[in-house]
Amino acid sequence: MNTAFRFALAMVAALFAALPAAAADKASQAGYSIAQIFAKPGLTGYHPESMQWSPDGRYFTYLLRRPGNGLADLYIVNADTGKVSLLLSAGQLAGAAEPPSAIKNQRERERITRYHVASYHWSPKGDAIFYLSNNQVYLYRLATHQITQITHAPGRKRDPQLSPDEQWVSYVSSGDLRYLALRGGPVYSVAPHRDGILNGELDWVYTEELGLRSAYAWSPDSRYIAFLQFDERPVHGFPLVNYLDRQPAIYLQKYPMAGAPNPMVRLGVHDLLTDKTAWMAMAGTPNTYLARFGWLPRGKHVYGEVLNRAQTQLQLVTADPVSGQTRTLLMLTDPDWLDVDNDLYFLKSGGFIWGTDQDGWHHLYLFSDDGRLARKLTSGDYNVLKLAGVDEKHGVVYFTRYTHGPLDTELYRVSLRGGEPRAMTTAPGTHVIDMGPKALHYLDTYSNVLTPPSVTLASTDTDRRFVIQAAAKLPYHFEKPRFFSILAADNRTPIYARMTLPPDFNPQKKYPVIMYQYGGPDEPPVVRDIWGGEQFLFDQLLLQQGFILFATDNRAATYFSHRDQALIKLHLGRLELADQLAAVNWLKSRPYVDGSRIGIWGWSYGGYMTTYELTHAPGVWHAGIAVAPVTRWQDYDSIYTERYMSTPQENPDGYRESSSVAAAADLSDPLLLVAGTGDDNVHWQNTLQFIEALIQAGKPYRLLIYPNKTHGISGPKTRTHLFTAMQRFWLEQLK
Repeated sequence: MNTAFRFALAMVAALFAALPAAAADKASQAGYSIAQIFAKPGLTGYHPESMQWSPDGRYFTYLLRRPGNGLADLYIVNADTGKVSLLLSAGQLAGAAEPPSAIKNQRERERITRYHVASYHWSPKGDAIFYLSNNQVYLYRLATHQITQITHAPGRKRDPQLSPDEQWVSYVSSGDLRYLALRGGPVYSVAPHRDGILNGELDWVYTEELGLRSAYAWSPDSRYIAFLQFDERPVHGFPLVNYLDRQPAIYLQKYPMAGAPNPMVRLGVHDLLTDKTAWMAMAGTPNTYLARFGWLPRGKHVYGEVLNRAQTQLQLVTADPVSGQTRTLLMLTDPDWLDVDNDLYFLKSGGFIWGTDQDGWHHLYLFSDDGRLARKLTSGDYNVLKLAGVDEKHGVVYFTRYTHGPLDTELYRVSLRGGEPRAMTTAPGTHVIDMGPKALHYLDTYSNVLTPPSVTLASTDTDRRFVIQAAAKLPYHFEKPRFFSILAADNRTPIYARMTLPPDFNPQKKYPVIMYQYGGPDEPPVVRDIWGGEQFLFDQLLLQQGFILFATDNRAATYFSHRDQALIKLHLGRLELADQLAAVNWLKSRPYVDGSRIGIWGWSYGGYMTTYELTHAPGVWHAGIAVAPVTRWQDYDSIYTERYMSTPQENPDGYRESSSVAAAADLSDPLLLVAGTGDDNVHWQNTLQFIEALIQAGKPYRLLIYPNKTHGISGPKTRTHLFTAMQRFWLEQLK
């Protein structure tokens, strides 16, 4: 054990010294503890989850967990009347009723929670519910109330689907897409099994960075299955080691790093009638992505969105499922990057809606069948966040956008014939919209900074509204944040900020400040009028300790135009640092802020920014906490990193300038590093490489390691341990 490592251990031991008694007393004044924040079901209780609409939009269902054991019952709601009924009890759902915390595999648990994997599904005709329980597919008939086990083959199963005619059930197991008749019989595969090749199962990077949630789709007539095939053999395998076992187990994750080989992906169409697969002439090379795919409404052709590796050219392509021959409908280009989202919608009457950034803002456009522009549906200095739904019968499109800067998120409607959009929601705060098929009803999950989420069922053509779950009433007094704007580093662009003052604030005194950040592009801003959940509750404890809390975004936030966000191109960290420096200088100009006691922290990209700030602007902040940080962009995945940085081979200077590892010798402020050894998103290799650079430079460091924990470092005891340590760190460094 070398001297530097012994010193680091001593520093960690000092970090976990007991809190002063006075500090502990102050913490209790809030009325709850850190452990109570992260205990299940938390201070606000359980909320409806896995909400699903019936295919005709007349009903929706949701899971609600029971206090105590956390098992879920399935409820059904009549969208016209708001009547709520129990559909399936936790006992009937069996394994499907268990909470994600019951899953022993940390990576699978994170996949389920991070990507909101549904626990059950409606059948295509809306006459049944099907679900996975103990790795088998079960079917519940609404008319007869009978539950039938459909599959019997051993092995873990994912992504079950029923064919539109409900004669077949399909699922993915061991990297292969399989299907069998609902009435029973042999199990078929769409392609022969080969090691290193996934058929109908998503790889990690497409799930994380392109937002795909399934790698296959049934044709409307149930004859074909379109599926993605991933050849992962060229991809580097990253070892994730479970050191808690006596004989450590190794999981080799296929993880394409920036500039390294990607999986080769192609689109196949399997014909159930002939048991043959045709390959579509789109993508299929290491330098293209098949970012989206599916079937056109009439079911005669498949479509795909083909993105080049530089992510500057996107083609919308259709293909004949028999011959595989393709036709390009539309091609978009951008000198910086193109975002891929879910706002492509093919109209049954012909034509399609697509969102693009062609005028610098993300707006919706209507195109004809042959790809010609018919009209622009939305316009203005704002970004459409989501295409929420389309009412083809009445020719209405629904979408969400920010208002009042990024503070509020509202639902709007606009006619397919054009005209000015009209707001559907008006209450200040954040409305998360889940619209049903045919856009007749929608679920509005509403919250604001002081109000936990409520769920309301609303109609698009009447004033009917039914409260499905009211906001939790918490018996605590919360300090209300103030929202305002300050100037960015260019001294002309307003950026929104949030500040919360401690109780009994005295402007004649000077207070320490804790700044929070994220900073990365294409993510919701941190400054919004939205319930902050566990972090908000923890922040309220810090206020009791006498801290001022502050957060701001930068010009890469999603409420800025695409051209503004593109200022970060090739130089991650630089713009974000400049705007955070403008913010900290603004803070230091306040008479009630102690400029020598300002700390900063963040998680993931925010963790990267903390290490970058403390190494590229030493002495500006007094201390920082970096949770799960990227420290060298060469170590992060290809799709995300190359979108903004190009490849390390093409942009070596940008990668070097953006590296916290390369600047580790400049660290002069106390820094607490936090990492989970099972993190399959930001590998803790990033933390180790940064630590090694600190050791070589003779710099001390503090480190919290969470064995086998993934990117979210989840679990009640784990989160309690982490946030308790963070509180102690701030008290030690800033008080």
